[in-house]
Amino acid sequence: MKKTTLLRSIGVIGLSWALFACNSPSDKALKTQASETWDSASKTVSIAGENTGDAISSGAKSTDRYIDDSAITADVKSKLLSTSGVPSNSISVKTVDGVVYLSGFVKSQEQINKAVQAVSTIEGVKTVQNGLGVAN
Repeated sequence: MKKTTLLRSIGVIGLSWALFACNSPSDKALKTQASETWDSASKTVSIAGENTGDAISSGAKSTDRYIDDSAITADVKSKLLSTSGVPSNSISVKTVDGVVYLSGFVKSQEQINKAVQAVSTIEGVKTVQNGLGVAN
């Protein structure tokens, strides 16, 4: 934002000086060139402002996704803790764009099924990628 303001200020000062310096009728070509340069500079600053806005918007969306994924991960861990028969301390959880990845080792296929079932009922979970294994 500060760079855009600085560029705009420098452009205004320089082009204003050029326009005021061209007061005689014989300098019409110079006035036209200065005016065209001003228009071009204005468009460049406008485009830079739009690109900056897009970048900020994209960053905000990315942050929102990260916060959503963190909240889902917290909900998953809480759900696993409260699900009887599931050793939640043995299960690692990672969430990316609403997809929950479970990994670790449990004692039985039944525990895997309970964990996957419990996680799939949580709001915001798109799918569950089961990477759990049965340890002997």
